[in-house]
Amino acid sequence: MLNPLHNLSMIVDKKILAVVKKSFSKFDFTRLEEKCTNEAQTRMYLIEPLLEILGFSRIDNRDMLTEINAGWGQKNDKADLGLIIKSKKPEIIIECKKLGKRLTDKEASQLNGYFSNTEGSKIGILTNGLEWRFYAEFDEKNRLHSNPFLVIDFTEVDDTKIEQFAQFHKNFIDIKQVLEEAQDTFFLEGFNGALTEEFLNPSDDFIKAIYSRMPGKRMNEEVKRKLRELINSNSIQQALPRLIEEESKSGNVIITTGEELKIYHTVKTIIINALKKVDFSRISYRDQKNSFNILVDDNQRKVIAKITSVREKHFIEIGGGSKVQVDDIENIVALSKQIVEITKGFLTE
Repeated sequence: MLNPLHNLSMIVDKKILAVVKKSFSKFDFTRLEEKCTNEAQTRMYLIEPLLEILGFSRIDNRDMLTEINAGWGQKNDKADLGLIIKSKKPEIIIECKKLGKRLTDKEASQLNGYFSNTEGSKIGILTNGLEWRFYAEFDEKNRLHSNPFLVIDFTEVDDTKIEQFAQFHKNFIDIKQVLEEAQDTFFLEGFNGALTEEFLNPSDDFIKAIYSRMPGKRMNEEVKRKLRELINSNSIQQALPRLIEEESKSGNVIITTGEELKIYHTVKTIIINALKKVDFSRISYRDQKNSFNILVDDNQRKVIAKITSVREKHFIEIGGGSKVQVDDIENIVALSKQIVEITKGFLTE
């Protein structure tokens, strides 16, 4: 699966966001397991109330339709929910699952089946009430992309997730813009694969582009063969230091270095060894121009460690404390207690 988009670029209207945040503050996430013992109860007590926070009404099937006919052939399948934004037909189709149900490609395929047979639909949502997976129409009309462009997990609720959710408010969402951003995401995700494939099997055009920047020698089959042999992991490694140096000089590109990643993985390993029952996908990093931050829930207010570099020396700050120079892994391990304590606090907020 792709690494889903965590932030659409749309900035939610302040008034709408304030209303959504206020509603979330009043929403009762307690005793959900007692109330949501099956799919119908999950829909009634969790999914539909969260959609009401987004401005969709259950009253008279005004803009939240239930049991939508999405069958074909001899089947009489029905999609669980459909949301109407501006059209007379649902533009968002939702497949609801029981709270705690693991969402897999099988459930996504079921959603896609309903989506394909619901005229006018543009976005599909697969949810168990806490985890919300957003899919967009892609390539063929009425077909969803196999991967979600956004995943929101309300197992832990924070401002970032609320803001992401608020982007789908009935009075704010722009379906066309959401689809355009999703398409851009899916397109750009193919970059690394395409680049790797080009290095593994260099095309004639790629070889000619390299040749055009080299002095002397007329291009012929023998030269082409030699150039093709030179395009490998060793040549890429040799070119990388200069590439990093030139990009760093420009100041426009943020370079994530191997040393920063080593510190990140060391910090994450310390947390994993100390906190056994934690979803460690919540621990991530964000590389910025002046620092490399290790975060919980990709939230800038939950910075476990901040790494800065000065003249090839690296320093680490735990929870905004004093800087400690990092010469080797032992320096980081010595900070294990502080790392675990601050992480535990952020995870339980």
